[in-house]
Amino acid sequence: MSAHLRLHETVRCGRLTLRNRIVMPAHTTNFAVNGVFSPRHIAYHRARAAGGVGMIITEGMRVHPTSLARSNTVSAFDDAVIPSLTELVEVVHGQGALLAGQLLHVGRQSGGHHMLTPAWAASPIPWSSTAAVPHEMTTEEIAELVAAFGAAARRVAAAGADAVELHLGHGHLLQQFLSPATNTRTDGYGGSFANRLRLTQEVFDAVEAVLPPEMPVILRISADEFIEGGLVLEDTLAAVDLLLKEHQIDVLHVSHSAYVGSASIATQMADMSFPPLPFRHLPRAFKREFPQLSILAVGRVDNLENARSLIEEGDADLVALARPHIANPDLAALPLLDDAPPARDCIACNQGCAARLEAGLPISCVVNPEVGMEREWDALRAASREGERRRVLVVGGGPAGLEAAIAAASVGHATTLVEAEPELGGALRLAAQLPMRGEFRRFISEAEALARHVGVDVQLGVRADDALLAEGWDSVVLATGGVEVPETRFPALPLATALAEPDSTGGHVVVVDEDGTTTALAVADLLLTRGCRVTLLTDRPSMSWRVPVYSRPALWEKLSGRGFSAVLMRAPVRLDDGVLTYRDPLSGEEGELQNVSSVITIRQRAAGTTPTLPGSVTGSVIGDAYAPRTALEAAFEGRFAGLTVTDTPGVRTAAAALRGRL
Repeated sequence: MSAHLRLHETVRCGRLTLRNRIVMPAHTTNFAVNGVFSPRHIAYHRARAAGGVGMIITEGMRVHPTSLARSNTVSAFDDAVIPSLTELVEVVHGQGALLAGQLLHVGRQSGGHHMLTPAWAASPIPWSSTAAVPHEMTTEEIAELVAAFGAAARRVAAAGADAVELHLGHGHLLQQFLSPATNTRTDGYGGSFANRLRLTQEVFDAVEAVLPPEMPVILRISADEFIEGGLVLEDTLAAVDLLLKEHQIDVLHVSHSAYVGSASIATQMADMSFPPLPFRHLPRAFKREFPQLSILAVGRVDNLENARSLIEEGDADLVALARPHIANPDLAALPLLDDAPPARDCIACNQGCAARLEAGLPISCVVNPEVGMEREWDALRAASREGERRRVLVVGGGPAGLEAAIAAASVGHATTLVEAEPELGGALRLAAQLPMRGEFRRFISEAEALARHVGVDVQLGVRADDALLAEGWDSVVLATGGVEVPETRFPALPLATALAEPDSTGGHVVVVDEDGTTTALAVADLLLTRGCRVTLLTDRPSMSWRVPVYSRPALWEKLSGRGFSAVLMRAPVRLDDGVLTYRDPLSGEEGELQNVSSVITIRQRAAGTTPTLPGSVTGSVIGDAYAPRTALEAAFEGRFAGLTVTDTPGVRTAAAALRGRL
């Protein structure tokens, strides 16, 4: 049987039967309202279930109030969750998919200086150097926690879910007890391996006691914590072996990492600086050790080709794709459609998912701005289709312009996109030249393919002069991008020159970071690969302050030991004869960097100038031309602009409803 057919075949995994081998795993959305699943959840999961996925696992439901119980996360410690979970189960079942409920307590990372109560943990060890010290749980509190897992499992079963997933991974509380790096207890829950596994055994007992005999259990583990003194593969193999002797596990969900202030956390949602499938050896090890056990693989599985590889080579029985399903709800069904549009795949940028999670905001996506607002976007699209067909000109082929053109053409408007350069992509073309940011090429190429598929007339090397703008367009969308802000304090090398001409930088490059995104780190990585010495200089107290914690530590680690250094809280002043002088913004004291061959300043672009439209033409300005930001905002504004070129009451109402959800 071919790998393509095997991926989409019905499969039996213990007491579970799935329509295919594709799973959307648990991932926090911040869609909850008052701790329960919201209409936003319902629409989000309905779209993915309708898109053909075999099983959806809910985001982690907190089993106890001490587990980061914010109102926008889901709580299973109260019967109030049952009605909303029941509705979610019915919606997912109605589209032919299964739904499992994940239960967890996040442990020591629950607390922090933003909470009035301390976090619970195995031992009083904070998860990072700046985190609050957690409370070492008493035996009475451990018993309370065990009972909470059982009560939460009862609620999941009462809602009609198909399975319960227990989270023994990602550095959450059960893993904190199991790992010697986070458990220094001397009682019956610490010390020996069996003692450290005791809490998980008791949780299993409590859950099995309340579930119907036929209800499956999934166990999610971190096969390797990737931290010194932590759990390694041999440890988790031994833990699973012991658990299997006493409990029935229908699916073993093999992940990795620990929630700790190191590069380990950045492997959990590995960004585009990692290659695809960097952790496939972990599920493979469990499949070889326990061939009778159904293995679910997860971790930077970018697309169905990756998934097929895992199945074909025997590394797993099921494959979990979280961010790819965020980016494309129809992911599972596309290979089965004869007239499927060109795919839009996840690019692992972590901008709309991880970064917004860290900020406490609902997730979004660069590739798919409709995430979490499926109903509102559907209503806007329907209203736009009902309006009069228009001739639309989109000026600029960056992410904003591409999304605008695709959206306008997809609802029937005769759409032309003009780009002054010989290639599409705008500012993303520059980013895509950096090894750490190479997946932006995928965004550009897939967006271009879809634009041509929906009928956009793409014209490259064409400037929007007065003659073109006067050709009788009904609507013009100006997405001309931002402009570089020149360095006036000292001679600086333009970034485009540094990328295009390897010999232009010299041997010691100072990268002045005023932006805080991944760009400075990615530029440093490229220069280090060329053999340069790189010093990052910033007047901020930290490097890459706008990069999420789910990416930042791994990016730092990739630069370590390669001739990279950083000078923080210092502002550049002047460059004379290879000496860069910088100043402490607090004391005013100056220091120097010697033997500097060139300086590159990384800063946000300025809003670009836009052409003036003829008086009879309606238009909008979007993306960096309106205000310089990231591809996330550009893509959102582009799609919105493309669907609002027709000004009708229906479009205005739908557009206002969508904006009200932001």
